[in-house]
Amino acid sequence: MRLRNAGWSAGDIAAVSGVSVTLVRRLLRLPADQQPPIHRTTAEAVLGVPLAGMSGRLRHPGLVPATTSAGCLRELAERGWPASFLAARLGTSTQTIAAVRNGKRPRIALALDQAIQHFHRHLVESIPAEYGIAAHRSRRATTAAHQRAQPPAPSPHTATS
Repeated sequence: MRLRNAGWSAGDIAAVSGVSVTLVRRLLRLPADQQPPIHRTTAEAVLGVPLAGMSGRLRHPGLVPATTSAGCLRELAERGWPASFLAARLGTSTQTIAAVRNGKRPRIALALDQAIQHFHRHLVESIPAEYGIAAHRSRRATTAAHQRAQPPAPSPHTATS
């Protein structure tokens, strides 16, 4: 409600937080004492919207661009780290790790972004075998990473001039 009182529209809050405008409008319509339970990531995203002048400092937004984390995840995959191992260690799903790595999630929660980058710094100097990852799983992760990096082959059905 403080953002609303500061002149922010539901669209402004949605754009900065990465939360859908429909959900922001729903939350703004209800009195503070009647707020429904919302997902922790959504709450962090909305509560993390900086309000200049509130406390003299800006808080980090709840959602941040995923480009750095995507690069970290791609590098780890190229070094043989399976997405399932990374997901388990980061407390998220394999699908989320794959979506971030493949650029399907342009923004992610700040906490996940920081965890990925911290984990990358920790693992980049290690080898998967040191963590009990079987050699065949590591090879599979490396092969898949190299296949994703290759440009798609032209279709044999396309006409050439």
